Parts: sequence; structure tokens; C-alpha cells
Amino acid sequence: MGVEILDGKLIVWMLCLNAAAALACFLYQCLWKKDARRGGLFAAFFVLVPVVGELFVMGANFINWLFFRKGYAELSEDELSFSKKRTRMIISDDIERDSNIVPIEEALRISDTVDKRQSFLEVLKRPDVEDYTGGIQDAMEHGDTEVVHYAASYITDTIAKYKDGEHRLRELCNKDATAEVLLEYLHFCSDILNKKIFSEPEQQNYLQYYGSYMDQLYQLDPAKVDGSMIARLLALIRGEEASPVTEKWIQRAENMVTRDVDAAKAVLEYYYAKKNSGKFRDTLEAVKASELAIDSELLEWIRFFS
Repeated sequence: MGVEILDGKLIVWMLCLNAAAALACFLYQCLWKKDARRGGLFAAFFVLVPVVGELFVMGANFINWLFFRKGYAELSEDELSFSKKRTRMIISDDIERDSNIVPIEEALRISDTVDKRQSFLEVLKRPDVEDYTGGIQDAMEHGDTEVVHYAASYITDTIAKYKDGEHRLRELCNKDATAEVLLEYLHFCSDILNKKIFSEPEQQNYLQYYGSYMDQLYQLDPAKVDGSMIARLLALIRGEEASPVTEKWIQRAENMVTRDVDAAKAVLEYYYAKKNSGKFRDTLEAVKASELAIDSELLEWIRFFS
């Protein structure tokens, strides 16, 4: 009888010690390691598997330290396979594209404030960060003041960089307006204008330069101006106030419809928007009668309106 009481007390003591170990592990992970999730998992494991759970974890850590952690002291956090920072930084571009998730939006969806700010900073360090300028601009309306500060700093620096680049190329165009120099300016200016990060007066000012140099290139060598360039310009100057310029470039694009897919689509879209059915049908018939290698979008137009 005494032995049974002694065994019962021993079990109670073991359970109490087990609960204390689980609590200590939880507090250590939460307060020292800043990982409440891992602490909760360890604590639950210790409670559900008394004594054996602790022995298993201790044995696994000892084996890990003995055989795999010889250079542990020399390792940085970024080299650890379970580092949260490493997990966020190594993002497969293929997975990102397949899931169609924009990194900026992904970073801003993180609930934890510290992780959100760190993730946003990591996005700003990406080599392709300029592809997400629109998302960074949207982040300036975010509720987190630190995120707003990061976004505003990046946009300010980017605007200054673009202005310097545009000014340098514009000076080259004014000094020696060869076709190559004009093309370099147009490609650069097209990229920055499409990002729409300038104020409205600045956007219109640069747009005037862009249209002027593109017109200059066309006068110098019409073959250098293709349908995609005209389509980009038309998209930028869309509006009633730009109609004289638009009509000029539409007339030039009409001369290319039988040999340039982008020119054909630009002309068709223009006449469709203007509800000019006669010109639209004439352009469509010219494309159908030509030997132009059409893409899927233009093919749909032909099928739908034929």
C-alpha cells in the first residue's frame, strides 16, 4: 500500500516537473527567441508526451550539436535553414509568377508590424524593385508610418534619379540628335512616364519632350519608329486635348498596318473608340488581305468583326 502511494506521488512529481519544463520552454522561446509559435508547439509536445518528449528533444539537440553544428558559433542568422529572415528572402520567382502574387502586396499583408517593415525593406532591395513602383506608391497610403516613410524615401530617390537621367539624355539629344541617341531617350522616357510617379505638370512636361523627340526621330528615319512605340505614345497622350497629336500618329500608323501588328492594333483601337466604323472596317480588311503575321489578340478582333 505504501509502495503504491509512493509511486503515485512520484508520478505527480514527474508530471509537475514536466509541466514546469513545458512552461520554461515556452517562456524561453517567447521571451528569448521571440518565437511564440515554436514555443507553443514544444510546450504542447512536452505536455502530451511527458518525460519522453523532453528526452527526445534533448537527445535530438545533442546529436545535432555533436555531428552538424561544429561551426555553429561562426554561423550567421541568414545561414540558418529555419531563419525567418532567410525564409522571407529566398522566394522562388517561378512560384511568385505562378501564384500571381505581387511582393509589395504580400509584404503589406503581414500582420506582425516588425515583420511587415522588414519584408517591405527586403522588397525595396530586390533587383527588379522598379517593376513594383506602382505598389510602392500605393504603400504611401498605408497605415504604418514606418512603411509610409520607406515608400516615400524610395519614390523621392527614384524621381531624383529619373530626372537626372532624363536631363542628361535630353542634353545629348540637343547636342547631337542622332537616331541612336533619340532612341535611347525615348526608351528611357517611355519607361519613366508609364510609371506615373511625377506630378501632373511634370508628367505633361516630360510628355511634351517625349512627343517632340519621337517626332524628330520619325522625320530623321521613319523606319526607326515602329508600331509599339506609336502605341505607347498614344496610350500616354490619350485625351481630347491630345487629339491633333493623336491623329497625326494614327495617320503614320496607318501606313504600317500591313507590316506591323502593334500599329494595326493601335489604329483599330483608335477608330473603334471614335466609333468610326468605315475607317475601322477599311483597316480590318487591309490587315486581312495582307501577309501580316497576326497575334492572338488581333486574330480575335478579326474573328469577332468579320
